[in-house]
Amino acid sequence: MKYFFLGIIFSLFSMMACGRLGNDDKKAGQETRIVCVSKQINEYIYALGAQQDLVAVDLSSTYPEKIKQLPNVGYHRALSAEGIISMKPTVILHDGNIAPVAVIEQVKKVGIPMWEMRPGNSLDSAKILMRQVGIYFHKEAVADSIIKIWDAEMASALSDVEKNKGKTKPRILIIHYGRAANIYLAMTKHSTANQIIEWAGGVNAIDSVGGMARTNAEMIAKSAPDIIIATDFGFDKFGSSDKFKEMPGVSLTPAAKNNRIYRIEENEIVYFGPRTPGVIKKVSAMVNDGK
Repeated sequence: MKYFFLGIIFSLFSMMACGRLGNDDKKAGQETRIVCVSKQINEYIYALGAQQDLVAVDLSSTYPEKIKQLPNVGYHRALSAEGIISMKPTVILHDGNIAPVAVIEQVKKVGIPMWEMRPGNSLDSAKILMRQVGIYFHKEAVADSIIKIWDAEMASALSDVEKNKGKTKPRILIIHYGRAANIYLAMTKHSTANQIIEWAGGVNAIDSVGGMARTNAEMIAKSAPDIIIATDFGFDKFGSSDKFKEMPGVSLTPAAKNNRIYRIEENEIVYFGPRTPGVIKKVSAMVNDGK
């Protein structure tokens, strides 16, 4: 953790040394046109009220609702160079989780600046990212205010779920649809979702390395989850909890037998943000549903 924070500090000093700390990636008098291909950064941009220069986003950026009115340039792991270039951006913001490499190289060759802000995978690093985005858009005071409210709401959410301490923890399987490879994935104990599950009073049914593990019928059945939570895109491909039971292996689980299959928005659980306290309460309600 110490080295992570040192890396953040070094990055900020490096940007200041280069004269590039802030939303200044344009020529004098040129209109600012930002393409941002990170759902987390996009949510932060809107939270800061800095979305006026945003002209396009990636397919996974679906929060807040009004962001869906903007053009998209493809999924962040399957971007379109033509789509990006056609938006005539003065800068591209991203979190490092972008592909394919050929598209990135093509965009760089035409001279479009790319600004990377890595989010990390902890609550503290998420707040650092909020401050970094606030600095970029010259909205530091707004970022600090958001974080202050965020901290207070986290304390409240954790206080609420503390009341359930000592109860049996249900096994929870979170199934996510990976649109880059068109496969269903399970979020493991090394994911952001796992921390939310634990805060909400559950335990992850999957104990694999990495943040995601490819699912199959045997894995799902063997994990024996009491609860299944599916992210929006994968859930919606089936259309309902009853239809989701048709996914291989799901019907054999306690979750299916007890009708404890729930839907959640991907953007609620794959990263931390100001909405995380509300998400903890939402998952806690799922954990305690029917008790």
